[in-house]
Amino acid sequence: MGLTSLDEAIVVAGVHKWYRVYAAPGERLKRLIGRSSRHLDFRALEDVSFTVEPGAAVGIIGENGAGKSTLLKIVAGTTTPTAGRVEVRGVVAAILELGAAFHPEFSGRDNAVLYGALMGLERDDMVARLDDIFAFAELGEFVEHPVKSYSTGMAMRLAFAVATHVDPDVLVVDEALAVGDGYFQKKCVDRIREIRDRGTTILFCSHSMYYVSLFCTRALWLRGGRIERDGPAQEVVNAYEEFLVNREKRRLGESAEAEPAPAAQRPGHQARVRGIRVLDGEGRPVATYAPGMALTVELEWEAVDAEAAFHVGVSLDRGDGTRVVAVATFVDGLPPRSGAGLRRDRVRIDGLPLAKGTYSVTGYIFDPSALHIWDQAVVTDCLRPADEGWSLALLQLEHRWELDGGGGG
Repeated sequence: MGLTSLDEAIVVAGVHKWYRVYAAPGERLKRLIGRSSRHLDFRALEDVSFTVEPGAAVGIIGENGAGKSTLLKIVAGTTTPTAGRVEVRGVVAAILELGAAFHPEFSGRDNAVLYGALMGLERDDMVARLDDIFAFAELGEFVEHPVKSYSTGMAMRLAFAVATHVDPDVLVVDEALAVGDGYFQKKCVDRIREIRDRGTTILFCSHSMYYVSLFCTRALWLRGGRIERDGPAQEVVNAYEEFLVNREKRRLGESAEAEPAPAAQRPGHQARVRGIRVLDGEGRPVATYAPGMALTVELEWEAVDAEAAFHVGVSLDRGDGTRVVAVATFVDGLPPRSGAGLRRDRVRIDGLPLAKGTYSVTGYIFDPSALHIWDQAVVTDCLRPADEGWSLALLQLEHRWELDGGGGG
């Protein structure tokens, strides 16, 4: 359909996606020949509607099974909705299941040319881009080998390199940064930011709230196939993280004595945030502040691998997602921490100039490159002003007037 009249880059209107799950392969055959069959209708998406303006970067977040990948597939055009309407302006490049667009028997070079053809590029145009694509992917001689011989990380490198070098109008990214070493993740981060700054519209799905906050100004939280929240990225991220924290508390039975599972019992975690406390200048727990007070944030975290290294960080965020304070050991030039065990790190902020607003405090554990977050936790709305009096601005700084002489009332 013609999309030239669209003011938005992406329009998703009343989209539903249902999958029929059969009890056995024979049940599918029964339905094909018109007989009754045993099946369940799984509703992956229910009445999802939103628009994205050109050049916007929107994060898609939510738990596993929330419908994120299904939504991205529909926007990318690899599957169709059961009901509803989706319109996308221009050329769409998608990084979905890694290597899904590749033929396993073809070489990396042939698959790159084929991908370009699918995007509408002439062969000569795509061939002219191959040197840049392969230089980015850093696959060496493997570009001439069949893709079936690639590791998952190699397939991701090629898929990312091709999708981001065909000059798409819309880029759809589904967990592409979850695979690969820290070095290549940084290259991907820089590339996505470059594409975003050129005005490409981006839908970015990730379980890393750090990346969502880094790339996106807006986020959609999907829950059970529906949009739970749509708004400024940091605001939606904070709400989602609060939901996860509360869910964990419910799992533990709301018991004050219940301790979080050790990091060693959580697969995939090299380190885990165990607790965050906000303290006054004397080291006492505090929930209120006054302009100019000293504030200390204590981050309790546990490292499992004695050989791994970590940086830590803390941020204060207002309810609308505005980040007013952010500190991290790697920013301040401190070396990464190493060694297994439980730590209690504190950072003191002297003369906090906040005059109004309610704030959430987030603690982070980074890898040595600060590209990957091993864990993060947020305590929402835990810091409020001691005096609700009216203020001209968010900050109240030390100041002194020097008034010119003359008459006055």
